[in-house]
Amino acid sequence: MNKSESIINNLLIEVESLSYRITNIHQAYFNTSHAGLRERLFDENKNISQRLNEIFSIAKFFKERNNEIISFSSLLIEKCERTIAKERIEKNLFFL
Repeated sequence: MNKSESIINNLLIEVESLSYRITNIHQAYFNTSHAGLRERLFDENKNISQRLNEIFSIAKFFKERNNEIISFSSLLIEKCERTIAKERIEKNLFFL
């Protein structure tokens, strides 16, 4: 495994972790009525969204440098796209 694959693997692990965190934030947000906690959860969700977009940009950079159709960077891009889509759906639920 070369260095870029190792970096991509670490980013895949981070995206998976962020995906679980998004789900937990959503559940905690709707299970609490404490305004301060809700604000912190909303801010954390925003920070996670920014980090996902950063990882997605990095994934696109690695994909551009790679000629292979199937690669770790393609997997990272797909995982990021799905997690970002999930995050957008759950973000909209904050405003119900």
